[in-house]
Amino acid sequence: MNVKPNLINHDPSHLVRPGRASSWGRTRVAVSLRLEDLIALTFFLLNLAMLAFLRGEGRGEVFPGTQMGAIVIVALCLKQLLQQALGGRRYDWKRREDWRKFWSPYLEMVRDWFPFLLILAMYYSLWGDVTHLLVHHDRDAMLIGWDQRLFGCQASVAAQRLITPLLTTWMALAYDSHPFIGPLVGCFVYLRRPRSNFRNLMCGLVTISFFGFLGYILVPAIGPMYTLKNEFTVPLVQFSPLLRQGTKLMEVARIQRDCFPSMHVGISFLVWLYAWKNSRRLFWVLAPVILSLWVATVYLRFHYVVDCLAGLILAPLCFWLANWMFIRFGEVRSSVRLPKMLAGGQ
Repeated sequence: MNVKPNLINHDPSHLVRPGRASSWGRTRVAVSLRLEDLIALTFFLLNLAMLAFLRGEGRGEVFPGTQMGAIVIVALCLKQLLQQALGGRRYDWKRREDWRKFWSPYLEMVRDWFPFLLILAMYYSLWGDVTHLLVHHDRDAMLIGWDQRLFGCQASVAAQRLITPLLTTWMALAYDSHPFIGPLVGCFVYLRRPRSNFRNLMCGLVTISFFGFLGYILVPAIGPMYTLKNEFTVPLVQFSPLLRQGTKLMEVARIQRDCFPSMHVGISFLVWLYAWKNSRRLFWVLAPVILSLWVATVYLRFHYVVDCLAGLILAPLCFWLANWMFIRFGEVRSSVRLPKMLAGGQ
């Protein structure tokens, strides 16, 4: 009989629980792993195996997305530290139990946000020529052909007639908001909604990241900014030099081939759906920024329109799939037998 997990307080404090001794003279233990961690770790192992067997070369960097993840965790820890300081409780540092009670909330925060950090690590593992491991040439010509057949033009070239410094500045701000949207919604859900809602969000993020990164490898492309550069006659000029530096930083932070599908569109749409699920007010506050972000991916010449369509299709599919998996599985449990010598001779 299958029993659905309780999603209200679905946060086990222990990953391993001792069981009863079997007739084989071995001790059984029940191993429990969160679904979002299982998906993230599965992708990590697949990625590691691909790099090992195909010998891809990349280089790791710490960029805005990674920094935002770290900032969120630090901010949550500072909030917890302030609450403890103002709570009036005194800890006896000679007692192990008091040490555990003090550090437990901080370790739990890192544990909860672990899938988000792993997503960022996986993204930057695709740096360099790693996206050419399976497909050894860029597929920009194919994407350009799809745009031409579907829309009769190249949208980023046609958009030149609309370019103004004011519009370019707004589009750049919307595009640069991408690293902040996920942590912002995640932080809201983490602080204001049941823990199961946050875990559901993490499950959605690792699911869409899995398919998105797979798309980068199967359809490597560098984007219209480079392939169509000879057709761009109107420069993208912003008002503020500071904003221009921010856009350049975001461009440097991207891996070289992350066009299809557009994860700027896919992830922002997915997070927007979770905002709708958790707070309609937050959903509508984010609406102008997220809708502008989608337009900005083409306006700023980072993506073809088919990249954005792929992201728009992928997001609700992953939202549905993640919700279904979380309700159905939530936690993946397995039973493992241990020899007597490892079980303390029980």
